[in-house]
Amino acid sequence: MKRNITLTLFALLLAFAGISQTATSIANGNWTSPATWSCSCVPLPGYTVTINHNVTLNTSFAYTSGSITINAGGALITDLTGRDLWINGGSFSNSGNLDVHFLMTSTGTFANSGTITARAYSNFVNFTNTGTFQLIDSMRNNATLINNGSFLTIDSITNNGTFNNNGTCTYNQFTNNGTYTNTNNLTFTDITNNGTFTNTSTMLCTHSAWNRGLLINTAPAFFTLNKSLLNQKPGAGTACINNNGRIAIADSYYNFDTIKGTTGGISVQDSSVNYGHMLQSFDFCDHTPNPSPNIDYNFGTISPTITYCVNTGIKEDNLADVLIYPNPARSQVNIRLGEIKNCEVKLYSSQGTMVADRINSGFFDTSMLSEGLYFVTIQHGADIIIKKVQIIK
Repeated sequence: MKRNITLTLFALLLAFAGISQTATSIANGNWTSPATWSCSCVPLPGYTVTINHNVTLNTSFAYTSGSITINAGGALITDLTGRDLWINGGSFSNSGNLDVHFLMTSTGTFANSGTITARAYSNFVNFTNTGTFQLIDSMRNNATLINNGSFLTIDSITNNGTFNNNGTCTYNQFTNNGTYTNTNNLTFTDITNNGTFTNTSTMLCTHSAWNRGLLINTAPAFFTLNKSLLNQKPGAGTACINNNGRIAIADSYYNFDTIKGTTGGISVQDSSVNYGHMLQSFDFCDHTPNPSPNIDYNFGTISPTITYCVNTGIKEDNLADVLIYPNPARSQVNIRLGEIKNCEVKLYSSQGTMVADRINSGFFDTSMLSEGLYFVTIQHGADIIIKKVQIIK
């Protein structure tokens, strides 16, 4: 009889332990409030946590086992103090809304099909994102990250791993030390590439780019820069741009190493300087008056098979016809296209977001746009030019 009682108590203890390790939200409330959870307890590391309500994270939380699942309609949001979430094992899945101060994913499994907001985010876990990351001040990726969703308004991002962008990304300061591949839409203010960067689609740089590694721009990809391009590797090593697509530079071009390509073209609106090697047979076009060959200052090597203004850029007389008025503008912007026909005209914010798109039209209603600097791109076939416009209120 005593043995049976002992086995019964042991079974009850196991059952109680199983119940205590599962916590499902039953109401909106704080993480540390037992009334928030089905277990009438406070979830601890190792628990299986399911969130179906609006739960306030009023304590930082780290775990090496167990799981957190935020279902659609559920939310885990930091209080005003700013709380951290560290996933160092177990699993995390978000289909709802996560908002924390600092998010670190060290080990375990991670999935996001919802919305994640964080002041800082550091990732060491391989995963595929189908949701949205947004409003992150500082982000570091140290693993393999496949983006089929969005990374929006990321102030500073450093990629030390492998990042494949098949969705939409908007960054401010962008540093690539690993391998980055863009197959869809990528916008950033400045970039420093120390690793391997491949673009097969559309990239817009609203300021400047510095390539210190390998940058591959495939056909028929577009890489548009509203300021300057610098190709230089300080110290040992090689900085190489392999361009078979189109690179359009609204300001200046500086090459101190190697730029090559067989079918691509580079268009420069202002100064061009070559101290390195321009190889193979790509097309180069500097729109400022200069002697032949069509580069302002050449102190390096240019292959005789390089062509000038054959496939890249719009002719000087057509370029001179392009006029934006009024500039600054208030309620509307007009673009005089002159002799440029069959073109697509786009208006971008200074963050690189396209706010308007027109075909063969040079008129934009800007009455609902915020004050600030905007960029107009005019694309005609493989040719593209960039203009700036200031909107004031």
